[in-house]
Amino acid sequence: MAFLLNKLNIVNSAAENLQRQPHMTSRGFTIVELLIVIVVIGILAAISIVAYNGVTKRANASAAKGNATSVQKVAEAYNADENGGAYPTLAQLTTGTTTVKLPSGVTASATAPTAANGKTTIGYATLGTSPNFTGACIAYWDFNASTPGVAYVYAGAARTGAPTGTTTGSVTCA
Repeated sequence: MAFLLNKLNIVNSAAENLQRQPHMTSRGFTIVELLIVIVVIGILAAISIVAYNGVTKRANASAAKGNATSVQKVAEAYNADENGGAYPTLAQLTTGTTTVKLPSGVTASATAPTAANGKTTIGYATLGTSPNFTGACIAYWDFNASTPGVAYVYAGAARTGAPTGTTTGSVTCA
């Protein structure tokens, strides 16, 4: 009988120990914790999207102005090398020569570029009377301006170009 009482005490003692120990169950995240994580991820995503858009806009503006500057250099080289001091017409600029030609990937047009084609298209107009053009206006799309629109670089005696801003149409030079 003592043996059974001893075994019963051991079983009761084990049962009491189990009741005193905390239950070891797996526990998931609460809805509040999940919502906080989702909000933090959303904030980080918004910050990165805004930063990406700014970088893209600056890159497009840099590419467009770089293309316009390249065309300006082509026109200046043509003026110095090919035609006795005259700037090329749009047709001469587009056709090019053995020493002077448009950079690859750049398209010259008589109309002002737009936001849709502004990275690779420039507008071109000459100043003066044929065949002795004294300058050129090179229009490009300025993606980085506070209000994006047409901007210019000039070659020779040219000082102003039209259209400006968001106006579209044929490029003229003065």
